[in-house]
Amino acid sequence: MLVSFCKENLCSEQVIKMLEKKGDEYEIRINKCIGVCDKCTHKYICRVDGKFLEADTAQELYDMIVNFKKDSI
Repeated sequence: MLVSFCKENLCSEQVIKMLEKKGDEYEIRINKCIGVCDKCTHKYICRVDGKFLEADTAQELYDMIVNFKKDSI
C-alpha cells in the first residue's frame, strides 16, 4: 500500500515512524506536495493509494491508515 506524505507537513513525522515500525507493509513516500496546502500546516495528512486522509492527531491518522488497509481487502 502506498502512503504519501507532504514534506512540508511537520505533523507527519510521528505517523511515518509509527508505520515504519510495522515493517514492509507500507510503501512510504515523501512528496514535495500532495495537493492539500490549506490543511498542511495544521492537520495530520496523507494520501493512501491516492485517497486523501486527514486527522487531528498522529494516532488518529495512523489508525485511519491501518483501517484503510483492512477495509480495502
